[in-house]
Amino acid sequence: MISKLEELTLFVVLRGSGSATASEVQAALSEAAKKEQSFGSVFTTLDRLSDKKLVKWRKGEPDRRRGGRAPRLYEITGAGRKALDEAVRATRIAAGGSGSIAPWGVLP
Repeated sequence: MISKLEELTLFVVLRGSGSATASEVQAALSEAAKKEQSFGSVFTTLDRLSDKKLVKWRKGEPDRRRGGRAPRLYEITGAGRKALDEAVRATRIAAGGSGSIAPWGVLP
């Protein structure tokens, strides 16, 4: 089972189609929560998801605005999609419904 923050982070990474940066994830989570999410919590969550093999990352192109540093680009893995589907399914069942995250294009 994954935490709600991990679930929301996976949704944001999924939406990023393989090119979500930590700052984009942080902005989307802050908007969704209507409360500023710290970069520290976002990086910790992304690292934890990476350790669990639910997301993977690659180096992007260096950005002049960032002093030449290349950002990490995050992508959800197959295991991440499965974990996300299980988390959403558990929430729906607990709320009295059922189903999968198919409307978001994760599972057929």
